[in-house]
Amino acid sequence: MSTPASGAAIVRDLGRVEYEPTFTAMRAFTDARTPDTPDELWIVEHPPVFTLGLGADRGHLLAGPGIPAHSIPI
Repeated sequence: MSTPASGAAIVRDLGRVEYEPTFTAMRAFTDARTPDTPDELWIVEHPPVFTLGLGADRGHLLAGPGIPAHSIPI
């Protein structure tokens, strides 16, 4: 992790992490931000997942080799 200079973003290299808890942590960070919170760039790798937007239909997914599908409430 780097320390921000004035106005610079913090870079967090989290390595390989699970998708859902990391997405939850990112949402919590975003929800807790104030105007004084520095921007952050989270660099992550996660196992394969399908992410489904608001208009997605799970019925359109083909049977996959155990790849989980997550609905994204954005």
